[in-house]
Amino acid sequence: MNVRSVVLRWIPSVLTLLLLAGCNFNARQSYLDPKGIIAERQFDLFMVTVWVTAGIFVAVGGALAWTIWRYRERRGQEGDAIPSQSHGNPVVEIGLIVVSVGLLVVIAVPTLREIWFTHDMPKDDEVSVLASWYEGETATGAEEEVLTIKATGWQWWFAFEYPQLGIVTGNEFAIPAGKTVRVELRGGDVIHSFWVPKIAGKVDMIPGRNNWMWIRTDEPGYYYGQCAEFCGEAHAYMQFRVQVLPEEEFEQWVAERQRPPSPPAGEDWDEFIQLALNEPQSLPDKPAVLGAKLFFGKGACLQCHAIDGTIAQGLAGPNLTYVGDNGSIAAGWMEHAGMDGKIDPEQQYENLYEWIRRSEEIKPGNKMYDVPGGLKDVDLTDEDVGHLAAFLMTLKSEDDEPRELALFR
Repeated sequence: MNVRSVVLRWIPSVLTLLLLAGCNFNARQSYLDPKGIIAERQFDLFMVTVWVTAGIFVAVGGALAWTIWRYRERRGQEGDAIPSQSHGNPVVEIGLIVVSVGLLVVIAVPTLREIWFTHDMPKDDEVSVLASWYEGETATGAEEEVLTIKATGWQWWFAFEYPQLGIVTGNEFAIPAGKTVRVELRGGDVIHSFWVPKIAGKVDMIPGRNNWMWIRTDEPGYYYGQCAEFCGEAHAYMQFRVQVLPEEEFEQWVAERQRPPSPPAGEDWDEFIQLALNEPQSLPDKPAVLGAKLFFGKGACLQCHAIDGTIAQGLAGPNLTYVGDNGSIAAGWMEHAGMDGKIDPEQQYENLYEWIRRSEEIKPGNKMYDVPGGLKDVDLTDEDVGHLAAFLMTLKSEDDEPRELALFR
């Protein structure tokens, strides 16, 4: 046996080992590490199919291997000898049909059971009704309902609205741990698909069709989701995040987002905007203040984005009211938070700067750049971009101001 034949024989084994070395069941978007009730049951169903197909593989492969060994050509045997044939044997053929039907039933019964389970809201889940746990104010009549979130997919970002609580967020949302949540799914322009692998399976978001699903997880954490239906040029860059918070932390999260963040100067947003328009010299010369003036003025950001409590009420892009609390930007593509959800302020500034300056390179086709009046039509200096990034970092729930990071290019 020469060296070449030995190498060729071992190449498939080495490549297989390298492939297996890349497997990680605990990856951040692995459905093999379920954390939600639906994801756990779907994983159990998946394992049923795995064991059934593994059994079929072993049986068929074993029968093939035994046949090859049993009827191999032996010395002295005529090469054209044909072993006895079983074609037309009714016992064998009927037996194979019965076994095949039986295996299909083994897969079909739990599949139908899980479809029915995910299709209907849990009927005995009284602990999830808002009146049983939420102490804040809700919309009239919402007390006897479970928490409802309206998720809308747009090219290429997600909007999340809490109609019972009066909150709108972009690309990141929060739910309470241990509570059933109803998610209304809508497609704003084309078909999208909502998928948080560790919490629940994917469901399509179709324009003109009111799809919905329910989710629940008892384990707090920072979960990763994405659009799972091809929706255009930047589909691969369309992601989102889910914060699962303990009950008390969720109520605090809601209370913070029901009031607008503080302006970078002045008592309130009305005063700040009036000063910016009429007495700009009276405002402090700080990056965040200069960035706010650009946001509401030259930058024309308010034509597409909203900041609650201000004159910025654009609907074409994500709501930026608390964008400083988000662990990512560009619909989850540029991250500045770790797996625990904690934000690195320097990385956050860097990401905001790069996203505003190079959005067409980072996410080709994004409408913030391409639409008329978008970034391609706005003349922003590097210093302007730095000021805008500093301002966006102030849009958060904490009172402390972000450090002034000298990253101007």
